[in-house]
Amino acid sequence: MKIFNYSLHRPIARAADAARDAQDWSKAAELYGEFIEKNRNNKKILRYYIQKGNCLKEAGKLKDALETYELAETIDNRNSDLFLQKGHLYKVMGREIDSVRSYQTAFDLDPQNIHAKHELERSNWLITSGILDHSPTSKTKQQHIIWLDVTDFVDYVKVNVSLSGIQRVLLNLVSYIKHFDIPGYKIVPVIPEYGNFRFFAVDTEKFFDLIDIFNAVIIERHMIDTALEAVLSSKKNVSLQDGDIFVVAGAFWIFSHYDLIMHNKNVGVKFGLFIHDLIQVRMPEYVEKAATDAFQIQLSDALDVCDFVLANSEYVAQDVKDYLHVEKNYSLPVEAILLPTELSEKNINASITNRNITDLSSKNYALVVSTIEVRKNHKLLIKIWEQLREEFGENVPYLVFVGKWGWEVEKFRQYIEEQGYIGDWLFVFNGISDAEVEYLYKNCLLSLYPSFAEGFGLPIGESLAYGKPCIASNTTSMPEVGRDFVRYIDPFDVESSYAVVRDTLINRDDLHAWEQRIVNDFKPKTWEQFSREFFTATVKYAELLKDKRATSNSYLPSCTLIAGGSHDILNMARRGEKIITFRSARKSWWYPANHWGAWSQNRRCEIEFISDCCEGEVVDIFLRLHRQSARQSDPIAIADAGTDPHAFRLSEHQQFFKLSGIVRADGVVNIQLLARGKFPGNTPQGGFIGWSGIAYCKQGHEDDTRRTYDALICPGRLPVDLPFESTEPLILE
Repeated sequence: MKIFNYSLHRPIARAADAARDAQDWSKAAELYGEFIEKNRNNKKILRYYIQKGNCLKEAGKLKDALETYELAETIDNRNSDLFLQKGHLYKVMGREIDSVRSYQTAFDLDPQNIHAKHELERSNWLITSGILDHSPTSKTKQQHIIWLDVTDFVDYVKVNVSLSGIQRVLLNLVSYIKHFDIPGYKIVPVIPEYGNFRFFAVDTEKFFDLIDIFNAVIIERHMIDTALEAVLSSKKNVSLQDGDIFVVAGAFWIFSHYDLIMHNKNVGVKFGLFIHDLIQVRMPEYVEKAATDAFQIQLSDALDVCDFVLANSEYVAQDVKDYLHVEKNYSLPVEAILLPTELSEKNINASITNRNITDLSSKNYALVVSTIEVRKNHKLLIKIWEQLREEFGENVPYLVFVGKWGWEVEKFRQYIEEQGYIGDWLFVFNGISDAEVEYLYKNCLLSLYPSFAEGFGLPIGESLAYGKPCIASNTTSMPEVGRDFVRYIDPFDVESSYAVVRDTLINRDDLHAWEQRIVNDFKPKTWEQFSREFFTATVKYAELLKDKRATSNSYLPSCTLIAGGSHDILNMARRGEKIITFRSARKSWWYPANHWGAWSQNRRCEIEFISDCCEGEVVDIFLRLHRQSARQSDPIAIADAGTDPHAFRLSEHQQFFKLSGIVRADGVVNIQLLARGKFPGNTPQGGFIGWSGIAYCKQGHEDDTRRTYDALICPGRLPVDLPFESTEPLILE
């Protein structure tokens, strides 16, 4: 009967072939689909799947073509031509790495597949750059890739000719690719387009050329621009695979959202975050409010999709653990990878022509290298030097500041200018070269670093690496950097700090002995050692977590209303509440979260979170949904959480809708949503379904149900029990 049916439907196949030959791709794909549907169980059907996929590709229906090829793969995953055609499709889609992987599979299955061999030979850049270790003549085990985000570095050098500490970290992590040797892994620098949901790998050799410029003595803008253009021109669209690792080691808070990472976690990619400090949320008085708010939102979102955290000091590592314990309702692996104190390999011996700098070499001076901003506490040093000059007059060493002017120092700057200090006994240098900074270090008596708070405190290590004594703050991470080679002060106490500085300056023999001890005994940690520890830890946690369920950290407590807007994050932080949102529960087909919640970007979308219930339990779920405002009949939303589907008519006003669901393994609750009917539009400013709140409880538990309704409805309280709280307290002067 099957043979009879197959022959009976041959006219459909012939019509499909004719449409294909006439390049009527859509018609051909439709006919091939009809033939497949009528002969689905026939083993000879594979080639018609391939033909349908080819026609869909030619018709520009790339996603449908990929779906067709993947269905064909379930029938026979040993067909070389299938993977060849799939490779062609990936190339059209701009997914270069996927295309090479498919071509390699086609070649491995049939070494006589000349087309696959030619495509692999054309992909030489991907192979030589280290992204893939395949070639047509050798079969090597496919390696996982550590995708290192270098976006922060690239954006920074577009407008700067010298590097900050964070960019220096990225530079050295990329440089370490030359020495990386963990079996089964490769490192590839990548520049994601977070807003466009795409990853772009860049040519590693061209990136080496770019970072080499910053290891040179003389750095000019045109040199950076030329090398940067070569890097950006080498970008290749790539897709991440199960077992890969994505790592952000730069300024993670500069990205608009982390949905790209959240989506890739669904396919088994692990995400590691390197955190430099939490000063912006721990000590917001030292940071501009807008920057603090942005950091608070991005920190919450990044941790909610993170698998492990690396930190630049033990202090920051503990701070992250405390943040997770107090502000979140889950834990993550957190490990400190202390930053190095090694100096650059530039071996600078350049001639210094700035006489304002060279004239200082014959003078005694104390050096301060840092951005001049309120957190760095330069004000303390001015007060100390005023006292020193009052006591010792002109015998006091000069004070030298090196750094750009930063935040909240206008009054401080006005004060030192109006007092006439600058150019007398105080010297301020901005934007000088690395060679000039090195010159100042080598010729100073000692360095000072009275910062209120640091994630690490790199200038302390720099001073020691130059063999120079340093007096630094005894707070946060700074004692980790200086250890017992540094003398410490309380940055909040002028008098005790004055005593330490005074005693050091008046006892020059002791100062000289201190310097000699540093020269003899201080052993800087190298960048190579740091990078090795960094990537070893990255692989270690990826391996430990490889069997972990591919999901975000969307742990939502029962009997509680969970919101998802950025304003909700800021309000929870201000009130000292745990920052728990549904943002990482937007499993698929949602626009990025906004100030109130999120819009779905497709008629079908998915919610998934981890409950505190057990597998098999039935829960009542309450979703707060709405649609855009429009003069038309209200469309409906259909929700299915494992029991019977529930339909709700959507309004432009936010409403709670109740449905029931079944808890899956590991406490997971999954909700499939379908938007049915006519909707006003579909943009990030207004998609299909608007989601602004969720709550759930065990079905049939009276107390849990009451608590949940109280959370949703919020019973009124006496005014005395609910005082007004200003978001920004003002002082009447």
